[in-house]
Amino acid sequence: MTVEMELVGVRVQLPTNAPILVLRETVGLRRTVPIYIGGPEAHAIDLALSGTPTARPMTHDLLTMLVQQLGGTIEQVVVTELRQGTFYADLYVRDATGEVQTVSARPSDAIAIAVRAKAPIFAEEELVDDAGIAEQPAEDDETQEEEMVEELRKFLDQANPDDFKS
Repeated sequence: MTVEMELVGVRVQLPTNAPILVLRETVGLRRTVPIYIGGPEAHAIDLALSGTPTARPMTHDLLTMLVQQLGGTIEQVVVTELRQGTFYADLYVRDATGEVQTVSARPSDAIAIAVRAKAPIFAEEELVDDAGIAEQPAEDDETQEEEMVEELRKFLDQANPDDFKS
């Protein structure tokens, strides 16, 4: 079973400056799946996300246009597995006859193409279970303030005036 994902973007992990592709579940637990990618792929994805035109087509643009020129469409991308530290993905292409062909690809390349083709991105549920990171619920300021006041009350209830003498 697959889970629909959204491309949050490409981030840079400090201090190594390693690019990370970040996917997040569109529903449910909203877990994120970080995938380390290469610099050129990060740049290609960032260009597509920002809509930055290039003087000549980049490789992912060329592949997307080639599929379209041959009468095909990019149907979807599925990140399939994590094996020995390496992520794998499949690119689903509907050819001119209407048949869907599955092409194995690196997730970074498949997603760079999906962004250009405006194709949905999915991940195998088992992969998200294994590699997904649960989003920490953000506490509002009022909740944090109430917790701080409660901690202060507990401290004061247990404090002895002699504890404050120098």
